[in-house]
Amino acid sequence: MKIYLFISILFFTFSCSKNFSKIAIQPVVPPKTAKISGNHLIYISNTKFNHNKEIKSDDCESWALSLDFNEPLRKSIKDLVDLMFENYKISNEKLSKDEIEKYGYVTQVSFSNFNGISNFKTERNTGKYEILLNINIKVENSIKKIDTEISSSMRWEKNIFLNCNLHEGAVKSSQKALENLIKNSYESAYKSINQIIR
Repeated sequence: MKIYLFISILFFTFSCSKNFSKIAIQPVVPPKTAKISGNHLIYISNTKFNHNKEIKSDDCESWALSLDFNEPLRKSIKDLVDLMFENYKISNEKLSKDEIEKYGYVTQVSFSNFNGISNFKTERNTGKYEILLNINIKVENSIKKIDTEISSSMRWEKNIFLNCNLHEGAVKSSQKALENLIKNSYESAYKSINQIIR
């Protein structure tokens, strides 16, 4: 009898718990880009994405919020670079101005300072979530340097009594924020490169 009771408890526990692992942020498809000629060096920082969470409410199953931006962001940047440049090399280290000229690179484009902030709170009967993503893009050669901070934010709201699930809402809004971040990164990098090589 005890065995049947134990099995029943286990079944009830697993049937009531939701599987959030299937709902995750994915790499984004880069926007259509104009190919940039010349030989370029690309640096993508190895520092892990810094995600700060400010959760001020227990509603909407906020305990289950788990967002991984690290790999989706890096894959999105690599796919963007592949579409943008005719000739490029990805390096684990940044070069000095003299080295950029010495090795014949038109520009060095650095992607770094990956970070984000998640905020969640409840106002009256509404759960409110906001995500802010940031990235730094530096374009330089032996003479010029352009340093730009790129940001993208999205919001999500839902009545806490209507099947409110923060993790699902956060993934959807964060996915859109990542799409906008990559789009803005392309526009900024393309503009900076043209200014550098003019």
